[in-house]
Amino acid sequence: MTVGERIKSLTQDWFLTEPLLFAVFCTHALKRNDNMGCDMRCGKGIIEYNPERLEQFDDNQLALRIKAEVVRIILKHPYQRQPYNPRRDVMRLSSDLTLCDNLEGMDSIGLEPPSIFNIERDQAFEQYYSIMAGQIAQLEQNADGDGIPITTTAGEGQGESSELTGDLLDADAGASLWEEDELMSEKVNHEIETAQRCNQWGSIGGDLRSLIESTLVSQQNFRAILSQFRASILSVKRHLTRMRPNRRYGFDAMGSQYAYSTRLLVAVDVSGSVPDEDIRKFLAVINRFFKQGIERIEVIEFDSQITTDKPILLKQASQSIRVTGRGGTNFQPAIDFYYDHEEYDGLVFLTDGYAPIPQVPDDKRHKPLAWILTTQGGNEDNLKPLGPVVRITGL
Repeated sequence: MTVGERIKSLTQDWFLTEPLLFAVFCTHALKRNDNMGCDMRCGKGIIEYNPERLEQFDDNQLALRIKAEVVRIILKHPYQRQPYNPRRDVMRLSSDLTLCDNLEGMDSIGLEPPSIFNIERDQAFEQYYSIMAGQIAQLEQNADGDGIPITTTAGEGQGESSELTGDLLDADAGASLWEEDELMSEKVNHEIETAQRCNQWGSIGGDLRSLIESTLVSQQNFRAILSQFRASILSVKRHLTRMRPNRRYGFDAMGSQYAYSTRLLVAVDVSGSVPDEDIRKFLAVINRFFKQGIERIEVIEFDSQITTDKPILLKQASQSIRVTGRGGTNFQPAIDFYYDHEEYDGLVFLTDGYAPIPQVPDDKRHKPLAWILTTQGGNEDNLKPLGPVVRITGL
């Protein structure tokens, strides 16, 4: 039998034993690709395989390899949760680490566990990406041979570098089809919801089942929200100029030009319930506003009250902010400050969301307000009437 025939035979066996895996596999077309630089990959609605790289696998290994790729699709790594300007090789390695945490036997098909990179296990896909991206960036900075900051269990010195380089090349090929695709994500979600209703999970259970169910929560693209919010708070300022003729009187009168400007207020939650890692995420979100074309941002920090003496003015992306406070959480002081200062065009809260719902004056509800949360839950439903609510994803 050819590799393709073996794959079809093995997946047909899933019809009765692995209903979720079979259903999700059927959402993609199986395609042979002799030229790709990895054994199997998925994305854009297809699962590609390289028969030359898979022919040495026995049936148990081949079944595991197909299962790993389908679980990757179920977790929607190829279609969601992609960071800004991502490195595809790092995304694929991070996805492999997540699979190793949740599936047995991955080492027998060449997927390396987190321990080989000296990384703690049982972390989220995004956390693995952040750690691996940092380590690989250090590795590339030391490519002149002065030292290799990534220690693997495979060897010493330069051997480690060459092995990881090979891993990156394979990983880059393995993620070359990955792109954000909400339609495919919804197709996969439909099959997951069917498995939930019918309790047809097959061999999937425990932590992996919980992880899969958690992906059903809508992961809104907060970068798109930033762009939309920026458009809603864009203000226009008119000034007169002799360089443009007046529409009615020509150069006898001064013409008008309109400059776009935005004065944005960002309220950062520095209460004790927000860990330092989330504070760093908040800074990344603030810096993202500069990429959206906003030139002036003022930051206030709050816990149960505003902890900064005055707003911190940022005119360019910042590497750090000084954190004060770390007490309880109360949104009301920041809300009151915003609505008492008419010069601001919009307010964005960066918070975990765990605090009493603030009161907004009825005559002030037209002023733009948005919430960006770091956690699932966090009063999300109760905050939505006050403005759009999204969670930080894809940093």
